[in-house]
Amino acid sequence: MQKYGSSISENISIIKEILRLISLVVDFFGVTTYSKLMRLRGVIFGTGILVVLLAVLSVLLFVDFGGESSRIAHEVSNFGHLPLFGVAALVILWMLGGRTWPVRDRRKYVVSFAAALGLGVVTEFVQLYTPERYFEIQDIVYDALGAFTFLALAYPFSGLSRRSALGWKAACAGLIALAAVPVALTALDVRRMEGAFPLLASFETRIEMDRWETTECLVNRTKEHASHGAYALMARLAPGEFPGISMRWLEGDWREYDELCFDAFLDGDSPLAVTVRIHDEIHGKSEVQNYSDRFNKRFVLLPGAQQIRIDLDEVRTAPQGREMDMSRVANICVFAYRLGEERVVYFDRFRLE
Repeated sequence: MQKYGSSISENISIIKEILRLISLVVDFFGVTTYSKLMRLRGVIFGTGILVVLLAVLSVLLFVDFGGESSRIAHEVSNFGHLPLFGVAALVILWMLGGRTWPVRDRRKYVVSFAAALGLGVVTEFVQLYTPERYFEIQDIVYDALGAFTFLALAYPFSGLSRRSALGWKAACAGLIALAAVPVALTALDVRRMEGAFPLLASFETRIEMDRWETTECLVNRTKEHASHGAYALMARLAPGEFPGISMRWLEGDWREYDELCFDAFLDGDSPLAVTVRIHDEIHGKSEVQNYSDRFNKRFVLLPGAQQIRIDLDEVRTAPQGREMDMSRVANICVFAYRLGEERVVYFDRFRLE
């Protein structure tokens, strides 16, 4: 027992000696030098975070997330602006606050939000001059929401009760979750699209409308003239050069099928000439999208209901100098050319047979 107690005393003496040596080292370098080292460590840490943020931002700006066929990656990329600019706002706040935490000066929160939002606006303008990238207001909204919610979650709310502060933070967390809903809905629609194939579109759900883009045209789901299920697509073509609809997101492996078919109902008393355009991913990614490198065929719609059928052998052999890649069909477009007056067309049941 005496031997055990002696061992403890010896260990305590060793620890005291180590602490004394550390104290001598600190005294040797000086408190000022030590503080400078700590600040230098903070600067290196902050710079490292900024480098990581710039790397992620470069990926969002310049990396192609799978081209025309990767719809979920496209939606995730859009949502990624929220956490990215949220973290960017926190880093700016941390640096403005002298690399200490938490920061209690409200003005620094306002400046951090403005700086992060300004960075988001600049990156969108940069994309105007970047191939295959676009200026999108939606991205700026995600940037602003990310900066606001992350800063609000970081704010100490020292003037509020604990319950009120938790309420604010819960509301911010709810906004972040709400912003992620489009990603979940897109994933659900992609799963439905895969399960419904070879039916390409039937307009039975609202989220399905996100598969489509329009040019000089207003569209909405309607129960009028539906040929499959309860809904059809009503396209109100405005007078213009190329008014029409375009299916950007679709199942692109058509190798096992013979025909593309869809139902149409033309409103009014006179015929309407439309062109059906189909291209693959090779054409979609080419810098010069030549007319001769895709399928284009003119059809005349008559007043009332009708069915359009397209032989996929014609589609496959349409490009000059090559065959269309029928395993990676990327887009279907139906449009009028130089339309002089408004026309209304109902579409339904785009399918392969």
